[in-house]
Formats: sequence, C-alpha cells, structure tokens
Amino acid sequence: MNIRNEIKKQESSLTSGINIKMGLRIALLMIGAWFVYKVGISVVSVIGVYILVRSVFGIIRLSLKIIFSLLSILFLIAIISLIVLFIF
Repeated sequence: MNIRNEIKKQESSLTSGINIKMGLRIALLMIGAWFVYKVGISVVSVIGVYILVRSVFGIIRLSLKIIFSLLSILFLIAIISLIVLFIF
C-alpha cells in the first residue's frame, strides 16, 4: 500500500515539474516578445538570430559528441593493447 502512494507522489511531482518548466518558458517568451516590441527590432531579424544561435549550439554539441566518441575509441584501444601486452 505504501509503494502505491510513493508511485503516485512521484508521478504527480513529475507532472508538476513539467508544468513549472512550461510556465517558465512561456514567461520567458512573453518577456522576450515584450522586449522586442519595446525596442522595435524586426521580427525577421529576431528569427534569424534565433536560427543562427540554435545552429551554433547544434554544431558545438555535434563536435563535442565526435570528440568524446574519438576519446572513447582511443581509450578502448589503449585498454585492449594493455590486455594483449599482459597476456603475451
């Protein structure tokens, strides 16, 4: 009986966390829209900067994944070579 209550608490806490994140995103979006309106920046330039920033972050994320993959391959090769060295 106690396990069921804990599961229900975990499920409700997960949905409340998602709701808080969504609310913060909407609030941040509204503050950004208000700032763009007050400053008078064109919407096309804001969309262009947004796409540019997302692309840069995507390239950075991809390059980090490639670097870590290469490092993991190098470590595996080093471990295998050490094992072969100790066996023979």
